[in-house]
Amino acid sequence: MRESNTRTVVEQKPLGIIEAVSAGLSLVWRRPWTLLIPIVADVLIWALPRLSLTQLVHPYMSEMLRAVAMSGDPEVARQAQQTFEELAQSLNLLGLVATALNGVARFPSLFQLDLLRATMLNVPGPINALAYSQPLLTAEWVVILFVPLFFLGLLPVAVYLELIAQGARPLETETRDTVLLRIARLWLRLMGYALLLFGILTAVRFLLSFVQALAGGELATFGALMVSVALFWVFIYFFFVVSALAVSGIGLRAALQRSAFLFRAFFWTTIGLVALIVFLDRGLAMIWDGLAVSAFGVALAIVANAYIGTSLLAASMIYYQDRMNLIERWQQRAKSARNVK
Repeated sequence: MRESNTRTVVEQKPLGIIEAVSAGLSLVWRRPWTLLIPIVADVLIWALPRLSLTQLVHPYMSEMLRAVAMSGDPEVARQAQQTFEELAQSLNLLGLVATALNGVARFPSLFQLDLLRATMLNVPGPINALAYSQPLLTAEWVVILFVPLFFLGLLPVAVYLELIAQGARPLETETRDTVLLRIARLWLRLMGYALLLFGILTAVRFLLSFVQALAGGELATFGALMVSVALFWVFIYFFFVVSALAVSGIGLRAALQRSAFLFRAFFWTTIGLVALIVFLDRGLAMIWDGLAVSAFGVALAIVANAYIGTSLLAASMIYYQDRMNLIERWQQRAKSARNVK
C-alpha cells in the first residue's frame, strides 16, 4: 500500500478511467481550498471593467460574414451573424489571458474565449460602477498588456497546480520553504512550456502561409488538414506535461518525455481518459451557458466550472502518479529478476 494525501492506493491494481475521475472529484471535495484561485480569477474577470477587443476584430468578422453570406443560405448567414456579434462583444483582454492560461495549464475559467460561452460572457458584472467597457484600439496595446498579464498569471496558476499536486503525490514532509521553491520552479517551467507552445504555433502558422503562397487551392487545404492532424497528436502527447511538472517537480524536457511515454506504455487507457476529460469539459460548457442568464446563474456557473475543471485536472495528476508508481514497480521487479540471475 502507498499513502497519498487523499487516498490509499492499492499497488497491485492500477486505476481505471472512471476510478481516476472519481478520485479527482474526491480529492477536490476533500481539499476545497484548491478552488479558491480559479473562483477568484473568474470573479475578477467578471467584475472588473472589460478591456474590449471588439473594434480590433470587427474587420475580420466582416470578412467572415461575407464568406458565409456567399453560401446562399440566408438562415445560416443570420445565425452566423448573431454568433459572431455575440463573440465580438464578449472579446475581453482578460478573457484572452484566461484562454491562454487554460491552453498552457488547463486552468479552468468560465470566461475563456469560446463560441459555446459567447452569451454568458456578455452578462454584466455584479458591480455597476465597474460594469463598463474600455476599448483597446491598437494591436500594440493588446500585446503590451497581454504579455505581462499572462506571465504574471502563471504564478497563481503555479500555486493552484501545487495545491492539487499535494493531494496527488505520495505523502511527504515538506517545509514552507520547500513548497515555495517548488512553486517558483513550477512557475519558471510553465513559462518555458508556454514559450514552447507559442513557438510550435508560430511555426505552424508560417508553414501554412508558405504552403498557401507556394501551392494554394486543394494542396493548401490538404496541407492544412495534415497540420491539424499533427497538432492533434501534439495535444495528445503533451496532455500530461503539466501533471508531470506539478506532481514530480521535474524539468520541462523530462516532463515531455514522461507524457509521451505514458501514451506509448498505456495507450488505450490513457486515450480513453483524455477523451472522457475533453468530453466532460466541452459538454458541461453548454450547461454553464444555460445557467448564465442572470448574475446568480453566472456565480453558480463559476463555482461549478471551477469544481469540475479542478477535479478533471486532479484526475489527470492522480492517473499520472498511479502509472508512474506502476512503472516504478515494473523497474523494481526487473531489477530483482536480474539480481536473482
